[in-house]
Amino acid sequence: MSRPGYMFLICPDAQMLHEQINSILSAPGNSDFEKKVYWAEDDLSPQFWDDLTLQTLFGGSKAVILRKAHTLKAAQWDSLDKAVSGLSDSSMLFLCLEGEWKGKKQALPAVVKRRKCWQHAEKQKWVWASPGLDENTIKKFVNDWSRQTGISFQNGVQQALCSALPRDARAARLELDKMELAAGDEKVLEHEHLEVIPFNEEMEFFTFMDRLSQGGDPVSLWQRVLTNHTEKDSMFFLLAASLTREARSLWMILNGEGSEVKMPAFIRNKKEALARRIGPARVARIFDIVLEAELGIKSGNRKPEQALELMVASLTTLFAPPARNIRR
Repeated sequence: MSRPGYMFLICPDAQMLHEQINSILSAPGNSDFEKKVYWAEDDLSPQFWDDLTLQTLFGGSKAVILRKAHTLKAAQWDSLDKAVSGLSDSSMLFLCLEGEWKGKKQALPAVVKRRKCWQHAEKQKWVWASPGLDENTIKKFVNDWSRQTGISFQNGVQQALCSALPRDARAARLELDKMELAAGDEKVLEHEHLEVIPFNEEMEFFTFMDRLSQGGDPVSLWQRVLTNHTEKDSMFFLLAASLTREARSLWMILNGEGSEVKMPAFIRNKKEALARRIGPARVARIFDIVLEAELGIKSGNRKPEQALELMVASLTTLFAPPARNIRR
């Protein structure tokens, strides 16, 4: 056969597995495959084994996909070891090992390593492995999307997009669909387009943002900014987009339109308290701070890291509780 009879796919992200299988099946020279999906948690039925070893009645090709294969017991791996040696020429088997990775290590069960099918696949390079979307792989994910759609980025937007996207390929793909619509016919993604992404609240950045808006300790806030040299460009645009969205919400709350701001009740209560504390003049000032910082970058007068530091300095003063304000 010109193609592998089987492949091991090692990845915890179901969407990335789906895309990788489609990429392999659509490669030049491959015929149309009928997908047959089975789950390792279920008992492997006689139909599963028939799909592996028997020719189809009308000569078609089958892609037999075994999900959650990392949960198979040793006896089932023994059976698979024998079955792959007698695979039908019309069948291609995908063994999906979907356990969580530990750091940079592949989630490969010890029971798999001892099997001849694994050893042969490793020798033939019939193995594809990815930890899913993380800080190292998200850039390639976005680059691939940019190349496929022909969409380019305004300065700093690509880094900000990589930071903002959820670390789940299916959810990230949905957000990129929104970005494609936002980019329009010009096919250029701009800073303001990122405002439609519901940023991941578990990101460390949002701990920073919450502490900033609540008048957190200026020393620790500055330490967060000054020690993160590698992310300053993307952090600036994330902060700018988040602040603009925050200012709109606070302004609506102050003007009796808080019910229009969609958020959980406990977050609404925090924002209402913040809006009352800083008042309309300081809410309006947030827009000015963001605009001044963005103009500084676009005019070339400031680098993103300089604009970030100046913006955080202004915001630290703006959000500070009255007791922390400097008396003149």
